[in-house]
Amino acid sequence: MTSVEHYVKTFLKITDPNMMKIYYDNSNDALTLYLDGVVYRNVDPIKPFPLSNPNYVILRSKSSGKDICIIPDIRILDENSLKNLEYVINKKYFIPVIIKINEITHTGEFFICNVKTNKGNRLFKVWGRRNIFRLGNTIVIFDSDENLYLIENYEKLDKKSKEELMKMI
Repeated sequence: MTSVEHYVKTFLKITDPNMMKIYYDNSNDALTLYLDGVVYRNVDPIKPFPLSNPNYVILRSKSSGKDICIIPDIRILDENSLKNLEYVINKKYFIPVIIKINEITHTGEFFICNVKTNKGNRLFKVWGRRNIFRLGNTIVIFDSDENLYLIENYEKLDKKSKEELMKMI
């Protein structure tokens, strides 16, 4: 093992996803991790980069607050582990994806957005253009309650949705 490999394994705790199993504990509404013969209960998944690198996850002990390991790409996990991890992540990181923009109105103080998302219809306020960010073709919108909404690729929106979006950006 090279010194870099040793540093990564010891200090950064980057772990091969094939070497772990993740189970969902219904009674505690938490994850249980089996890693290198050790059982970790009450594990909390953390997504430090939920938009730019959504498959990078840190697993942290809820009781001690210490990081257990880093999974560089959760897509490599076995099917059941991935399903259990994504179940908890989706509950924790509620990020509706905007599919269609029905209407955006400007009151002078804020924008009122009436949209259709993958989680259903939503009506929310955006304080101003400073709460809208563009990352390539992806658009991130923070509403007045600091909830996050995502347009994965604005080029794929229908014509009316694009016209409505242009009122804000």
